[in-house]
Amino acid sequence: MPVPARQHTSLGEAAYRQLRSDIVSCRLAPGERLTERALADSTGFGVAPIRDALTRLDHEGLVRTLPRKGYQVAPLTLKSVDDLFAIWQIVGPAIARQGVREANSEQRRRAVAVLTAMAELRRPEPTDDRDRVLRMAELDGEFFDILVTATDNDHLIAVSARIRSEMARVWVLVSEADVPLPALVVDEEWIDIVRRGDGEAASARVQAAIAEAHGRILRVLSRWPSVVSSEITSLRR
Repeated sequence: MPVPARQHTSLGEAAYRQLRSDIVSCRLAPGERLTERALADSTGFGVAPIRDALTRLDHEGLVRTLPRKGYQVAPLTLKSVDDLFAIWQIVGPAIARQGVREANSEQRRRAVAVLTAMAELRRPEPTDDRDRVLRMAELDGEFFDILVTATDNDHLIAVSARIRSEMARVWVLVSEADVPLPALVVDEEWIDIVRRGDGEAASARVQAAIAEAHGRILRVLSRWPSVVSSEITSLRR
């Protein structure tokens, strides 16, 4: 019996969300080879929903289609990470400028709540550095989700989502390194900037934070000489 169109669409969406989550979290590692049949067997979805999901992920740049060989999770290299931060250095401050300026009172309240949670992560407590890094990356994503939504710019929203999906993979990999990664600086001044809707000051703050994270992450990655000329799959040692 054929699968009804609505059910097929629903299964395709569910398969897409699961595979996307597995890629962003690096459960499916950068560079890993994929086939529709193997993914259908491991996830419980049919081949058709898996094919739909992989097509969407290919369009988003998270997987590559390999003619006659299946698919591959988009690899990461030192250059691709460097390029990713170079683009985010342009897009991130633009989102901050427009988003903070145009956010409504509820969006500002939510943004302040996220910044407050980020500031809490700076306090010394018996938590794993990996957990701290991943939580910081999660909060950073929430913050930019709020701001980019406030811009009401569909193109900016789409570009931001793609960049931050890639950024999430980088943070997951870096969190495996046995290297302390201090939280980004969030203080009362930053919170006040958001409350008063100062887009220019927000843009400057974000630009400085991205530049600092860019340099710090490249330093971490370059500690493993092999990643300079090959794909990055894991930093765990």
